[in-house]
Amino acid sequence: MRVTSLLVKKGTYKALVGIEKKPSKMEDDERNDIDFCAKATIILCLLDEVLYNVMNEEITFDLCCRLEILYIMKSLSNKLFMKKQLYSLQMKKGSPILQYHNAFNRILSDLLALEVKLEEDKALLLLSSLPSSYDHLATTIMYDKETLELKDVRQMLQNNELMKRTDSTEKASGLFVKGQRGRSKSRGPKRDLRLLAVSLSIFPKNHDISRKIV
Repeated sequence: MRVTSLLVKKGTYKALVGIEKKPSKMEDDERNDIDFCAKATIILCLLDEVLYNVMNEEITFDLCCRLEILYIMKSLSNKLFMKKQLYSLQMKKGSPILQYHNAFNRILSDLLALEVKLEEDKALLLLSSLPSSYDHLATTIMYDKETLELKDVRQMLQNNELMKRTDSTEKASGLFVKGQRGRSKSRGPKRDLRLLAVSLSIFPKNHDISRKIV
């Protein structure tokens, strides 16, 4: 997507269609210049280990075909490899939840590009890949639910991460004081409002409404 956007921005996207499909009004010199610029743009976006596999391709169209064969070909081995990555993915303790969401989404996008349809519940796969410190939250999210949407689970996890960061900031700034029994108390209603907001996002008002799994 990024490479295609760069080629469109530079006006060299026509190089992807191949020489035999070039516009009839385009001169050979113009076509060669566009192809050269497009190939240079793609090469600058490749890692070294990828570049070594396509460095002998002379035109942009052949370069793209070679990349597709190597990395996008819908072979059984590629599909199984990507599925294995998804099922073995585990979040490391202490990792930012947003960073982990990006890794999870990347694998789902790769599987979608390979036309792999996941019959399993992707929301449950995400919850199962979290460290044990999320067990209580995962149980709370799944409580009294017939179905779960992946986007809702992501939002709940991000809300939880935001609340933990806010609490840490308030504690560091001295906004919490000790209660009579040694428990921490907030000097304002902000914490209660945050907890209420998270609770409302986790427990919908109408439990009878089922939601479709994405």
